[in-house]
Amino acid sequence: MALTVIGIAILALGGFWVFGGVVLRVVGVIFVIAGVANLLFLGDPFALVVAVLGFVMWLAGHWHLALRHHEYKSPLARRIFLQVLPPRYDPTRHWGAPVSGIPGERYEEEERPQYQPPPPPPPSQY
Repeated sequence: MALTVIGIAILALGGFWVFGGVVLRVVGVIFVIAGVANLLFLGDPFALVVAVLGFVMWLAGHWHLALRHHEYKSPLARRIFLQVLPPRYDPTRHWGAPVSGIPGERYEEEERPQYQPPPPPPPSQY
């Protein structure tokens, strides 16, 4: 009995890992559309809660997809995660390692040299 429960839990987690981002994004969009339609046509104030819940589900689906694929599917979700939310909510924040241009050598964030623009060309002799 216990092995059956463990097996079902493993299958459920695997299914969520594979299909979770898509399901959350699709259901989130459906909730947003239904909430906005109910708010506009029926004037139900609870519809605003449904629309916000749908937006949070859509954003969670994009977070899940970014965690799996190391990239964002939507430019809007990328902008929200990188510019609006605190950096700790960005699932892609520590994946890239800054490199120095010398093979095998890497800089830490504090050691990275600052960009220096090239010097201006010498004045012409004309």
